[in-house]
Amino acid sequence: MFYIHHPKCRAPLHIVEDCVFTRLRYLKLLYEDKTDDFDGKFEYLFENSIHDNVGHFTLRLIASTSLELRRFWLIRERKLLRHRLDHLLPRQIHRLFRKILRDAKTYEYGSSLYIKNALIIFSTSFLQPQVFAHIAEKEHDNACKLYSCKIYFQSVPDLIRERKIDLNNGYAIVSCSMWKIVLESLFNTMIEHEYKYLNIDMKNIIEMDPRLNLIHKKVRAQLLEEENFRGTITATNIDIESKKFPLCMQHLHRVLRDRHRLSHYARFYYSLFLKECGMELESAIHYWRNEYSKPHSCSSGCTHDWQTSEKKFVYSIRHFYGLEGGRKNYRAPKCEMIQRVIPGPRYEGGCPFKNFEPTALAHLLNDCSITDDIKDQLIKLGKNHPEKACGLFCKNVNNTDKEFIICSPVQYYSNTINLSNQR
Repeated sequence: MFYIHHPKCRAPLHIVEDCVFTRLRYLKLLYEDKTDDFDGKFEYLFENSIHDNVGHFTLRLIASTSLELRRFWLIRERKLLRHRLDHLLPRQIHRLFRKILRDAKTYEYGSSLYIKNALIIFSTSFLQPQVFAHIAEKEHDNACKLYSCKIYFQSVPDLIRERKIDLNNGYAIVSCSMWKIVLESLFNTMIEHEYKYLNIDMKNIIEMDPRLNLIHKKVRAQLLEEENFRGTITATNIDIESKKFPLCMQHLHRVLRDRHRLSHYARFYYSLFLKECGMELESAIHYWRNEYSKPHSCSSGCTHDWQTSEKKFVYSIRHFYGLEGGRKNYRAPKCEMIQRVIPGPRYEGGCPFKNFEPTALAHLLNDCSITDDIKDQLIKLGKNHPEKACGLFCKNVNNTDKEFIICSPVQYYSNTINLSNQR
């Protein structure tokens, strides 16, 4: 379950592939809290089984080919670990601690001594009979600090960064109520350290093996779903690309160009949309710098400017890209989320079809290449069926016979890019 050492076994290629994609399906459903929908081979997910190990370590190898894949996979793998920890029986927890202790003693990966020692100290401490009996109690308090141990602070950098753990003379204090959180953090640190230690182009190595390369391509297609189409949005071509955006993002783009400012949530949603549609970090910084360096005419309450708040803006953009703060993999909002937030004086976003007044929606549609009949249909359809209205808008703007029901702005842009590529 903790995957310190890779398995020593042989498995046919079709079994390896089956293990990988069974695990991928389960990780996806777990991340979306829909595990009840899983109908795959549960035997490939039994903790400590050969199939479970093969699935994990193959994905671990493939995820090393890019930072993007690594983050995407590791977030879900961490959630799987926590999910399992929450459902373990006391005897299974005891067995897990003993296995971690045994495997940690032979763990060698570059300058990994601090991780090795942290795992040994952690396991040894919580295997003490009185301590283990205490944490195994059903009524164990989530804030209990009766027992604790000290590990090197370098072994839990994410908890230090988020101030979730106490520090004392260079040591992180692990209270008995935090054992699951700390174990999850140690798991993350171990894998991140492994990737840093390798520090080689794993993508080229995988591409040299046709078997792994085939699995790698399939995994990338599934892991990054909507991001497969990733376009070439830059600070210089965004005005042209914005014509391919859904109406909600076209609206935010126009507001930003006109006022040179957006309210917090509008900027947040628009930034995540651009990120998932292919805008690179440096291009994003250039784009927002260009707008926020200009005088504003904003009524949303945002009066910041780039000249006096550059560090804050750069940090914020890097945070959206998962490079600062909790390094969370923020995703662009789905239509459902956008529709829930009502536009007002402090927020200029929202779904034009669902949230805008008919006159405001008509004004937006006037700038689009659609007939008056279609415009009237969109206004009537929008309030009760905004996804269908957006699909009809996509169909007519792109002059296609294909039918769409839009669920997210990224999906809309993906459809438009695919239609453009087919012409």
